[in-house]
Amino acid sequence: MTDELNAVMDLGSNSVRLVIYQQGPHGTQQELDNLKQTVRLSSHLDSHNMLSEKGIQRTVRIISQFKQLCDAYGVTRIVGVATQAVRMAVNRDTLLQRITEHTGIEFRVVSGQEEAHYGYLAVVNSIPFEQGVTIDIGGGSTEITYFQDRKLVYSTSIPYGAVSLTREAIHSDPPTAKDLKALEKAILSQLEQHSWLKDLNCPVIGMGGTARSVGRIHQRQRDYPLNILHGYAMRPAEVTAILDMVRSLPVEKRSETNGLSGDRADIIIAGMTILDQVLKHVDGTEFVISNKGLRDGVLMEQVLQTLNQTELPDMLMYSIQNIHDHFRLNDNHAFHVWKLAEQLLFDLMEYRVITDNYEASRCLQVAALLHDIGRTISIYNARNHNFYLLLQVPLLGITHRERVLAAAIAAFKTTKQITAVLADYQEFLTEEDVLLISQLGTVLGLARMLDRTESKVVKDIHLVPKTKGFVLRVKADKPLHLELELASDWLKKWRKTFQSDIRLEVEQID
Repeated sequence: MTDELNAVMDLGSNSVRLVIYQQGPHGTQQELDNLKQTVRLSSHLDSHNMLSEKGIQRTVRIISQFKQLCDAYGVTRIVGVATQAVRMAVNRDTLLQRITEHTGIEFRVVSGQEEAHYGYLAVVNSIPFEQGVTIDIGGGSTEITYFQDRKLVYSTSIPYGAVSLTREAIHSDPPTAKDLKALEKAILSQLEQHSWLKDLNCPVIGMGGTARSVGRIHQRQRDYPLNILHGYAMRPAEVTAILDMVRSLPVEKRSETNGLSGDRADIIIAGMTILDQVLKHVDGTEFVISNKGLRDGVLMEQVLQTLNQTELPDMLMYSIQNIHDHFRLNDNHAFHVWKLAEQLLFDLMEYRVITDNYEASRCLQVAALLHDIGRTISIYNARNHNFYLLLQVPLLGITHRERVLAAAIAAFKTTKQITAVLADYQEFLTEEDVLLISQLGTVLGLARMLDRTESKVVKDIHLVPKTKGFVLRVKADKPLHLELELASDWLKKWRKTFQSDIRLEVEQID
């Protein structure tokens, strides 16, 4: 892994954010640190869009502190981007000059269209939708895009965000019916200016603090077992129900809502109303949260330039390579284990032992390519570490259910053991899943033992059906000793899991 560290600072209308990344050898980016400070810059704009001295000083102070952290890490390149509040400020040059004088960082003021494009880049390269609407609700503006076949079709930036709309339309605590009507009217007046937004009937993917807050509140309400927001899906009616709840409460009570941070309680109603109105206007089929946003889009632009691509051809494989780089896993061994496991799965599907299933193949692929990740913590209890890490590492392009299945396959030792491990994750599983996990876990365990020396000595494997089971024909270019000894235990598990006999034949090839 290279030593180059990059950082992105995002000077928004509500907060300043810093993300520090490490550049990987394959164009990957590993997030090392993430920091946010609330600044409410849009609240420091007067009626003539003049930034106050107090707002300028606070912003410069926070960015100076972030620069100290970057220096401590040894960051070599800092990209600074500023959005709506700075776009609006008539004295923005004064702010930007003061920042440069104190920190040496030159911030670029991005247009609303650029901001929308970065949000689109972040979403389309991290969530596996071919079509959708993205919405990034900031403090001073909201960026909306529509993409089809993963290509950007339309984009816009409307001059309302959670902070600015709260200031303009909410005058009571809790807001009155008149306040709420004014909120909705202001938002609709903007949405109706864009005919392409009406009745799209597709998923809506939300970025920003409002979207994350809605997701966290909903997860806490239902005791969601995964601590992951990215890719979390909700029905539009569930968003409306949370909005109805929070807008009925005064800010003091609202701040006690489980999942809602205290520094967002006063602006959440305006932000959620924007989201709710967009969902209704576009006839959203579901609301999905993206933990990736503007900053990730800026970094993704650099990655795509390095790869000479317009979008990631395979976001899942990109994220797996990222994990390999970060944990320094053995690429050759991991991909060889996947090759062997894939061939076993293919044969089992061909002989109808396992139903031909894209999800099963995908989950086995993730488990195989990351089957050694637990050993980076400790060689002891590595399977338990596998399960925990696969529920936490930044995998892109898979559902939460697929993540749980892959983690269980990588952690499998026995059916009894994996049933206990999955006790808290029943909402992701069907009645047939434990058997499937046991079967795929056995396939992976056997494939892994056939390359236990990580030397790719086994070149090919095939299952051949016999009257009472299978013969596993293994082609190797060297005598197998340790591999056969270790594989024998997994052949016993195979007989129990598949309830059929299996014996192994080895053919040594020159």
